[in-house]
Amino acid sequence: MPAKQLSLGIMTRCQGSRFADKGFYRKLTEYGRKRGFRVFVFSPRTVDFAARTVRGFEYRNGIWASGTFPLPDLVYDRCFVGPSYRHYKPFVEKLQKDPKITFLGHGLSGKWQVHQMLIQSPKLAPFLPPTELLSKSSLQQVLKTFGAAVIKPMAGTHGIGVARIRPAGGGYEILGRNRENKPFRRRVKGQAGLNLFLRSFTSGRKFLVQPYLHLHTADGVPYDVRVLVQKNGMGQWETTGMAVRLGNRHSITSNLHGGGRAVPLSPFLSRHFPPSLQNRIEQQIHTLVSELPLFLEESHGRLVELGIDVGIDLDGKVWLIEVNSRPGRTVFRMIDDHQARLRSITQPIRYADYLMKARVGGY
Repeated sequence: MPAKQLSLGIMTRCQGSRFADKGFYRKLTEYGRKRGFRVFVFSPRTVDFAARTVRGFEYRNGIWASGTFPLPDLVYDRCFVGPSYRHYKPFVEKLQKDPKITFLGHGLSGKWQVHQMLIQSPKLAPFLPPTELLSKSSLQQVLKTFGAAVIKPMAGTHGIGVARIRPAGGGYEILGRNRENKPFRRRVKGQAGLNLFLRSFTSGRKFLVQPYLHLHTADGVPYDVRVLVQKNGMGQWETTGMAVRLGNRHSITSNLHGGGRAVPLSPFLSRHFPPSLQNRIEQQIHTLVSELPLFLEESHGRLVELGIDVGIDLDGKVWLIEVNSRPGRTVFRMIDDHQARLRSITQPIRYADYLMKARVGGY
């Protein structure tokens, strides 16, 4: 009797046959097939727990074909957290509790929870900006101490909803990106004007407040360093690649979804910092990236990959800006790093293979 083919379900948000990252998932499907996996994409909301089936899409013969599949052996969680995640969360949690299903990793919760974990590490704490839950008093304290503040949603991606606030001419200047990821600049009068803006802008969502850090070049171009780390076929963390993401000069973020571009790291650093400072920056990034995944996994539980966003201020100090457990891969295409791009696609399948072999009895 032939052995049952192993299945890997890519869990994401689907609206009918529409879902993001189809190119990435097509490559995952093709590589997974070579390694003996049947790979398909599904929404957690289409699971029939009684029948142990799920409706989804499988790439074959050049198209994404819909079908009904048995619940997968392994799940690759790409279900991005955001305001509408509450509609998916109960289904995700039920799948996570299923003893016959292995998740490659469990997605991180909000930015505040991640910060609370990482601040416990003596090695990682120096890289973390001072961070508080947003309130009128916490914002005023940051403005009083540091002169300018950044607010960001606790659950959000792509730089959406991030804004800088600083006093200007008896009121406040606010620069950021709205919910549609469109840049805006606004002036408000006094504390009453600021309160009115915050009430509308946050609209019931929870936000964090941090000091505004000068994470831009000397001539005002915002940038950060995206590092992708992933588990390999032996269950160990590896750095897949890193790149600098450059934003628009009139923006405060460098996210590629906001119209940014990417360039290789070392040549960029050599243009903006002297050699001794460049070496120190690269060493600090290496320390941060090697320490963070293991420490976070101890507190959070199993992870499969992380996008680590690193900021560098004008003095060359390295800051940890964000950690994302569902990272994109666009930067490697933009800097033409074929090796990193290939690894970024193959590592989740290699790690899935490792997890199945590690299960009791192997396969």
